Amino acid sequence: CGKNLKITMVLKPQKPFSKCRKSCFYIQVTLRHLHRYSIVALLLSTLIWLTACERTLSGTERAAVLAFSEAITDNMFAGLAANDYAAFSRDFDSDMYERAPATEFSAWKEGLEDEFGAYLSRNVDKVTQSDEFYVVTYQATFEKEEQVTVTIAFHASDHSIALLSFESEKYAWSAWE
Repeated sequence: CGKNLKITMVLKPQKPFSKCRKSCFYIQVTLRHLHRYSIVALLLSTLIWLTACERTLSGTERAAVLAFSEAITDNMFAGLAANDYAAFSRDFDSDMYERAPATEFSAWKEGLEDEFGAYLSRNVDKVTQSDEFYVVTYQATFEKEEQVTVTIAFHASDHSIALLSFESEKYAWSAWE
């Protein structure tokens, strides 16, 4: 059967009534369907990729996000400094409460302070929107580590914290959906 085939975009028999007509026809039909499915899969994955894009905010959009996010972030870091889980987690969504529970707060905070020391300050690095989230990335300074990237994702609907992460060259921790 292989001697009677010419390989192009799909497999076709060279002789229309050769012995392998049925199997070659099946291969041809299968490859045609596979080609259609590949195009559909490619289009769907591109569509999903385009709808899940992250875009950088600037101007009034950025200012609007920072108007609520800075107060929430200030409160979170104040709760961290005071060793007060209730204040630290006040603006968590329900999933964040599960990923960063009160029972693990003291041990987590101790590990964070062992690596970074106490929190000192932060600067906004960028503000983006990704689907239904606003993501604020900070460059924070701690006693032992001068450059720690802190990323906080806020739900656009209620401004609760959906993601929190700390990352430096030495240490990384994050809780996300």
